[in-house]
Amino acid sequence: MKTIISTMLALSALLCGSGCSPLAPQPDRSKFFILTPISDDAATVATQVPAASSSQLTLGVGPIYFPAYLRRPEIVTLASPNQIDLSAEKRWGEPLDKNFERVITENLTQLLGTQRVEKYPWSRNVHVDFQIVIDVQRFDTSSDGLSHLTARWIIKDGATAKDLFASETSSSLPVGPGDTGASAALSQDLAILSRAIASRLEAFNHARSSA
Repeated sequence: MKTIISTMLALSALLCGSGCSPLAPQPDRSKFFILTPISDDAATVATQVPAASSSQLTLGVGPIYFPAYLRRPEIVTLASPNQIDLSAEKRWGEPLDKNFERVITENLTQLLGTQRVEKYPWSRNVHVDFQIVIDVQRFDTSSDGLSHLTARWIIKDGATAKDLFASETSSSLPVGPGDTGASAALSQDLAILSRAIASRLEAFNHARSSA
């Protein structure tokens, strides 16, 4: 009996000496991040001054297709072509697909100077001039310190749903230092995609206005 008691006391001392108890609550070390839209100044520099006719455009954004492996709260890092790592502490502050949709909508609003942007699905009573459909193939960072965005997108005629233009945009940027490096780099990738779409919409709108 003395041997058992001595063993239990020694184990208790060991646990206490480690500075924690197995039942003690552990601090939540989670950190939350979001994508950010381009600034007003960046939008002006990128497009100079949006065409006056663009301010009258009504855009429909969506549907936006997003990979299932990215629809999770943890920030994803591609460790190899066949392996992803999920951060134990870094989380998205809102569902990534919804954050992506919100930011690209705000980017297009700024780049084209229009407040008439509808998110999919919109009411049948709403007329859109152009619809943008986006299929995101990749939107993550990799273990080599780079961000990656690959997205296929289609511009459709808002009245007929006819495909007017299809393209693919790829962007890869160095991830900066600090906790916000990944979200900042991905935000810049999303800005590049937004500018590509806005530029093409400007061209279509100018051609239609000149016809």
